[in-house]
Amino acid sequence: MAALLGWALCVAPNALAQTGWHVQHFALQLEPHFETRSFTGALAMDFTVQDSALQYLDLDAGDLQVARVQLGTAILAFERNAKQLRILLPKGLATGIPLKITVAYEGKASSGLRFDADTQQVATAFSTSLWTPCLDDPAVRASFALALGLPSGVLSVGNGERVSEPTGTDAKVQHVWQLDTPMPSYLYGFAAGRFAQARQIAGATALEFFGPAPFTPQTLPQVFADTADMLAFYAEKAGVAYPLPAYRQVLLSGPAAQEMAGFSVMGVRYGTRVLANPQAIWLGAHEAAHQWWGNGVTNRSWRHFWLNEGIATFMTAAYLEHRFGAEEYQDQIEAARTKYAALKEAGLDRSLVFPDWDAPTAADRSLVYDKGALVVHELRQFMGEARFWKGLRDYTRTHWGQSVETADFQRAMESSSGMDLRVFFKRWVYLQSE
Repeated sequence: MAALLGWALCVAPNALAQTGWHVQHFALQLEPHFETRSFTGALAMDFTVQDSALQYLDLDAGDLQVARVQLGTAILAFERNAKQLRILLPKGLATGIPLKITVAYEGKASSGLRFDADTQQVATAFSTSLWTPCLDDPAVRASFALALGLPSGVLSVGNGERVSEPTGTDAKVQHVWQLDTPMPSYLYGFAAGRFAQARQIAGATALEFFGPAPFTPQTLPQVFADTADMLAFYAEKAGVAYPLPAYRQVLLSGPAAQEMAGFSVMGVRYGTRVLANPQAIWLGAHEAAHQWWGNGVTNRSWRHFWLNEGIATFMTAAYLEHRFGAEEYQDQIEAARTKYAALKEAGLDRSLVFPDWDAPTAADRSLVYDKGALVVHELRQFMGEARFWKGLRDYTRTHWGQSVETADFQRAMESSSGMDLRVFFKRWVYLQSE
């Protein structure tokens, strides 16, 4: 996600952790209604119970209007509490046995699901619980399937892979997407519209580009001309190949700046800027970096959000250094240093590990991006090139597919380098005196 968009940073403060049960898979059928800027959904959730005395499941569900909850053919009672959905379970559920709950619901356009009726565009944004019940907890990973009912002529982009080519009547077409790699639910999403499309191959990865008029199959590859190089650079620095068969980038009407599993969205203004200035690729590079730092390795809780955004912002600067030279990197670091200095002067500096992330301010957001990037840069300077890059690679490889805390990052960098980084982390990360 990009710091320039406050709405993209509205991390759900009341994300619920699982206790006594475990989710494996979410399968969603969703139909947007452009005329009413609303949608209907049917969610099927596969899970197991570890505690036979478990009385209920809690899901994050925003302002969704839930009509019915079932376990198999049995209708279950449920309650709404603020932004949560509590599903009351029958007594004596067997432990370790696959179970499936279905939830029928409806909702309206919001900051989490945005409609542009003029262009028949609809796209998700933070947070996922505004358009489907889920667990907003970034420590919870599950696979995800999505079936979208869309008007004929509309293209869609979703997580993972298209299960099949869109099928349906002339009026309504079914688009089916499948993400087999378990991911945190905040990385689920889709975008759909009357897009132009272009496609390239970069090694084992298919690159697909989408955008509304006036973008064309000829101009979209110009906007995303550096994508293959970005993915190759991040894969080399991470020591982990890009994990999915395809990476997709979508230009949307209106503001957009967010990474999701296997694709990213950006506003059309980004595409216009890059066509005018091919070096104006910060946002594209930032969202691509998240496919490793944020998606592959995720902060365990939003208190450690800087591990997502600070590392991704630093890696964006590192890519720009690779692409355009050391001066561009220094410009990025000095910009972060200047923003951090202003916060510090205003008395707004604080530990990068927050006591909570319930009501982050603009200063807090700047800290996780700008101070976070500056801290990783200072760590690079302190450790030296070889040790730093080896440490980052070992950290990424060791924790791939997992959720981590700041202590995990510190331990990985120490273990890889043999250096004692306690004083560095106390000073830069925790804001403690030696």
